[in-house]
Amino acid sequence: MKTLLLTLLALMAVSVVSAQITITNSALAPAGTEIIMAYDSTNAAQITPGEPGTDKLWDFSLLTVQDTDIVSLMLPSDTPYGDAFPMANFAIGIVSSDSYAYFNRTNSVFSNIGVAATVENYGFVTMSMVPPNIYLDFPESYGNTRQEQYSMQIKIADNSLPGVDSVKYKSSTTENLTVDAWGTMVLPIGTFSALRQKEEKTVRDSIWMHFFGNWILLSSSVDEVDTYNWWTDDVGAGFTLCSIDVDRPTQEVTNIAFLNSYTVGQNEISADQVHCYPNPTDREAMIIFPATMTLQYVSLYTLSGSLVEIDTEIVPGQVTLHMDQLPAGTYVALLKFYNGQTITTKIARRN
Repeated sequence: MKTLLLTLLALMAVSVVSAQITITNSALAPAGTEIIMAYDSTNAAQITPGEPGTDKLWDFSLLTVQDTDIVSLMLPSDTPYGDAFPMANFAIGIVSSDSYAYFNRTNSVFSNIGVAATVENYGFVTMSMVPPNIYLDFPESYGNTRQEQYSMQIKIADNSLPGVDSVKYKSSTTENLTVDAWGTMVLPIGTFSALRQKEEKTVRDSIWMHFFGNWILLSSSVDEVDTYNWWTDDVGAGFTLCSIDVDRPTQEVTNIAFLNSYTVGQNEISADQVHCYPNPTDREAMIIFPATMTLQYVSLYTLSGSLVEIDTEIVPGQVTLHMDQLPAGTYVALLKFYNGQTITTKIARRN
């Protein structure tokens, strides 16, 4: 009997680790989080992305740390160039290169709308992504597919050569993305349920100079790259588990980045940092809280303690409650955050 129970428990444990998952906005860490990504080039020849399919095992436990980057998840207002991207509500900073990527992060999509980075000889520049590049289309699940085309372009003043007044950099990407596998990923820091994206990208780059009133092509290149990204719904990870770039013509692995450690920067907040408006309301109420906190869920109760079913929309720093179908009265909203903290606030519904 004991042997049978142990066998059943072992099978249950395997099924939990290998369960098919779906990635939603709540799986990503909040602003204020610092994550360490590691890079390994010596084991690139031994690591392969593997075949597509279900219930896969990716054992990358032998990856070694040869270099690291601190990845800071931030609010755009906490970066030097947030004003250049007014539609962004989230940003990612790479400490080693002093560069930033700006995103629109909602419950529906996580999309890159631009970057700010250092260009050799020219200093910091900002470039918008047109249209935005969708990283995650929530809910991201096995079998999802999409095609994208996006580009970046920047013109920079340059008087270094006679007759030249500016240079222009253009980058255009065509991408076919498929969520082609799910399973279990083993990294040096732990084991995770994972969902894999395969991005088949063709990137066309060109550099031009404006010479006596005409644009002259200086150089151009075409790269064909397959990028594999593994994501998890484990909120303790909160970021890409692993990313592998493969040169499509040669099938050579050119880059491996993997999650090495993370520090979730959520501290408790006080009730006076949570605001509700309009209050009273006749249709919708928005509850605002610091965007450094990640909301797990919100529940609405009557004053007598009965749970009320309503539709809600959660985005970083805000939750909207649709109360237009409720009777007039006073209700209590309970907010539960991923750091374990709960806060309540009263909302009045009027006719």
